[in-house]
Amino acid sequence: MKKVQCPVCNEEVVDTEINLHLDLRCRGLAGPSSSAARSSQATPSADIKPKRTTPSASQAPASASGHASREVFEVGDDTPPRPTQPKKPVASIFGGGVKRKKPLDDADEEVKPKDLVKRAATQREAGGGEVEKKSRINPLIAAQPLAERSRPSSLEGYVGQADIVGPGSLLRARIEAREGIGSCILWGPPGCGKTTLARLIAKTADADFKELSATSSGAADVRQVFEQARNGLKLTGRKTILMVDEIHRFNKSQQDLFLPYVENGWVQLIGATTENPSFKVNGALLSRCQVFTLHKHGPAALTQILENALSALPDPAPRLPPDLLPFLADVADGDARQALNSLELALKVCTSPAQSTLGALGELEIEGDQAKRDEQLMDAVRKGLRKGYDRSGEERYDMISALHKCLRGSDGSASMYWLARMITGGEDALYIARRLVVVASEDVGLADPHALPLAMATYQACQVIGLPECRLNLAHCVAYLAEAPKSTRAYTAYKRAEALASKPPLPGVPLQIRNAPTKLLKQLGYGKEYSYNPAFAHPVHNEYLPPELLEHSSYAADPDKHILKTPDAELKDKEWDEKRLAEWEKEVNGGAAWTGPFEPEL
Repeated sequence: MKKVQCPVCNEEVVDTEINLHLDLRCRGLAGPSSSAARSSQATPSADIKPKRTTPSASQAPASASGHASREVFEVGDDTPPRPTQPKKPVASIFGGGVKRKKPLDDADEEVKPKDLVKRAATQREAGGGEVEKKSRINPLIAAQPLAERSRPSSLEGYVGQADIVGPGSLLRARIEAREGIGSCILWGPPGCGKTTLARLIAKTADADFKELSATSSGAADVRQVFEQARNGLKLTGRKTILMVDEIHRFNKSQQDLFLPYVENGWVQLIGATTENPSFKVNGALLSRCQVFTLHKHGPAALTQILENALSALPDPAPRLPPDLLPFLADVADGDARQALNSLELALKVCTSPAQSTLGALGELEIEGDQAKRDEQLMDAVRKGLRKGYDRSGEERYDMISALHKCLRGSDGSASMYWLARMITGGEDALYIARRLVVVASEDVGLADPHALPLAMATYQACQVIGLPECRLNLAHCVAYLAEAPKSTRAYTAYKRAEALASKPPLPGVPLQIRNAPTKLLKQLGYGKEYSYNPAFAHPVHNEYLPPELLEHSSYAADPDKHILKTPDAELKDKEWDEKRLAEWEKEVNGGAAWTGPFEPEL
């Protein structure tokens, strides 16, 4: 909402409530301008004639009481003069009536603007000069964390993402041309500079800038911005840039609101998201936007960001350990916001030692034991640097994928690490156990038939026991699956069968192996001459596949065309890559040549 400044008290007020503020809420300004403003508000209209009245004996003089002399007004010549009644309290429209307070001590009495003027005049006479005015600090700005206060105000101060906005890049050229970049999606991890870049783009473009957050805005807010943008473009010709933070929080119907305005160019949309836009952004909207991928900051970029934040602080700056900035740049995991928040914590610890565990910092500094002080400070910062785990975001799927691939590659140590990362992050134990059941059949399969029962037992143990104890059951299963031999014969056989079952025309079931529960079906040939295998002491033949698929039967002459192939035939289908083999021999096998079970066919 647009705000204006009250001409009486200089307070910021919403423009639609300025009249209400002047009538009921304004408390005046300590100074001569306040008296002038109040007298101007009390000025009668042209047809009202002011008339002085003599104060009664019970009324104190204006000079003694500090109140202005009372006036009455005559409306026309026939209206008799009447004394002005004392002003009654006005009932507030936001609550009950105004209650009269009992007289309190001088320190508790309400101070009126005219009393402040008299008090200031007395201080000037006593001090022989003007009273020093204290600058007012906006409490909203003062409450902002260091990460918000240290955002760069120009593209030259933007650190990182050189491949996107670095010198010579296409995006930077378009930004410096002050033409905007069109509708786009900025995708990247937290703290990589998405919001800052969006604000810099809007600042350099010749357009109005609106900013919404999907966490606190709804469809009504979006519609209001769009209508204002369309009307502004029609009347003034100025475009509007709308920056939507966390755009993935909008559902499909809410994202559909953007389509006509973005497609017609009435609004340039800049969406910021930490989630993969391929999954979280409506496909129709995504096709109308460019996607720019931002990456984590490197240690050098984070160090520069921290140094810029320190240089912007007012003097004197507290002394920090020399290793603090490189340490924060290394452990922040590319998140500039986390690094700046940790720096702010360190600054608060240094400036308020009495309120921290570093209570004896003064004595240590006197003794010159800076090393111990720095070590304690680094400990205090390190405890607040634990990175969270997002169970609803992309990180969850990345970690479960990492666990699965490490089990498939038989790296038990790496598998145990990703298991620990997920459990300590607060992941659901059943979610992990379900994936282990999949690994037991997809990757271990026929090579170890005991893997699937163990995985199912692990799932039941997690149901019965729960965390934290069931972490041992998960570790047991992970270690077994990692060291178990692997076979994908069942998995690949199903994929071949699925491909054949999806290719039309689909043949019917052979009559010999159809079910024949009735006499009519038997007369039609259902189940005719079917041989019940357990009844014979020797092998028997049945038609298990339609004639057009007989070559894929396990009894066909060519084993390479079987759906479920033999181990030798399955091995022939494996890829052979000399480059990848050389890499394995160097990194894993200590440079020794691999002596595998077979040699490739040349």
